[in-house]
Order: sequence, then C-alpha cells, then structure tokens
Amino acid sequence: MPMAACGIFLIGKILFFHQKPDDPVETETDMHGTRWLTAILALPLLVWLIAAGGPFLFFLMILAVSLIAQSEYHHIMDARSALSPESELRWVARLGLSFPVLFSFWGLGGLFAGLCLAFFLLTAFCMLRFGPRPGLLSAIPVEMQGFLWIAFPLACLGVLRMTDHGIAWVFFTLLLVASGDTGAYYAGRFFGKRKLAPAISPAKTLEGFLGGVILTLVMAFLFKIFFLPSFSMIPVLLTALVTAFVAPLGDLFESMQKRLSNVKDSGTLLPGHGGMLDRIDALLFAVPVVMMMRIWVC
Repeated sequence: MPMAACGIFLIGKILFFHQKPDDPVETETDMHGTRWLTAILALPLLVWLIAAGGPFLFFLMILAVSLIAQSEYHHIMDARSALSPESELRWVARLGLSFPVLFSFWGLGGLFAGLCLAFFLLTAFCMLRFGPRPGLLSAIPVEMQGFLWIAFPLACLGVLRMTDHGIAWVFFTLLLVASGDTGAYYAGRFFGKRKLAPAISPAKTLEGFLGGVILTLVMAFLFKIFFLPSFSMIPVLLTALVTAFVAPLGDLFESMQKRLSNVKDSGTLLPGHGGMLDRIDALLFAVPVVMMMRIWVC
C-alpha cells in the first residue's frame, strides 16, 4: 500500500495541479509557488481519505465536494438565473443533492432513490413555498442540471467505492482523467495545430485530444498490471478508451457554461487553480462511465 500511495500522489499532482490548456501563460509563472503550496497541503490528505479514511470519511469528502461544487455552479449560473443568489431554492437544492451522494453507500438502488428523493423535495418545495411565481419554471431546470452535472457523478463515485476493489477503482478513475488531461496538455502544446472546439475552448486541439487518449491507454495498461491483476485486460482498456473520449466533454461543458455567463473561474477555493469545478470538470463526466463499465463489463 505505501507504494500505491506514492504512485497515487504523483497521479493526484497531475490531476489537480498541472497547468490547464485554457489557463493564461503568465499564470504558469506567477502562480507556480502557490500551485505547489496547494499541492503539498492538499494531496496527502486526499490520498489518505481515499486509501485509508474508510467509507464514512470518503462519503463525507464527496459530500463536501458536492456542496462546494454546487455553490460554484450557482455562482456561474447567477447571470442567467431568474432567482436571486439568496433564494431559498438554492439552499434546498444544496440540501437535496446530499441525498444521492449519501444514499450511494447502498449501491445503484440507493443512488437512484436519492435522486428521486431530491427531485421530489425540490418540486414540492417550489410548489408549496413559491406557488406560480414568475421565473420559477426557468429556475427549476437550472437546479436540476446541477443535480445531473454534479450530484449524480459524485454519487456514482460513491457506488464505485463500495464495489469490490473499490479503492483501486477510485484511484483508477483519477488516473484516467489525469492521464487524459496531461496527455492533451503536452501533446497540444508541442504538436497542436487543428482546433478541437474553437468556439468553446480555443486552446484545445485535435492533436492534444489524441495525445490524451494515448497516454490514458498506456497508464491504464500499467495500472491494471500492478493494481488490478484480477481483472481482464481487455475490459479495463475498453473502460479507459471510453473514458478518454468522454472526460474531455466535461471540460468543454464547464467551459461552455462559463463562457455563457462570462465567468473566468468557477471560484477561488484552490489558490492558483480556481474553484472546485475547475478541477473536477472532466472527472464529473468520467465517473459515471467508469462506474457502469465496472459493474456491467469488468
């Protein structure tokens, strides 16, 4: 396990603290010290919570991440929301998102039960508290998007944690996202010519995307050999391949949301790195894929 922790430390450093393609070049120099300080403080705690903290602390961690990310999501959406930032609906939504995360302790059934409970809570509160208030119908889809974008994927991470070899699969998921993000950054930096989605994220290139796919497959191959020896190679690599295609969509989705709201960062929680959503955007799209592949394919 100590060897695994050391390896995951490096994985985590890549995942949370390398320069993202959309970040300004000057930030890479000016914020270098701040980035490393944040890494030194946060990474050991993250690794310990996942590897040795037990299910209770793990679920508390993803619940905290959910609440922070939901708050940042509201910050992004404020420019387009029909409700004020102080609306009671916001607080009910944040309470409701805790249900799928906590209920995921009991597997897929618990996850979907939590989603249903959250939906009913939000709907009932809106009808009883606000009635036919102007703008309410346009605000509810905003909150439901927050459930589907943030609460559902993090609840899937809880389900993944409770499967056989769940800790290894959680780290495997982080590795896939880290590898894709890092491979895309360096391949795009040195070989990038053709834009992938210029209207959403001008810095992303097709060459970078392919570099991310290749590095994801290589790292998945190595991780399977050392940490998932009881699983077949083909399903594990298939999981990595699908994730390599899906994870970048999470990055693009958040970039699109921020562009629509004219927001640069989702928040300022992580000095030198922006907000929580800025760090987990790709992870939110990757986790449901890995969870489904783990349960039904691997």
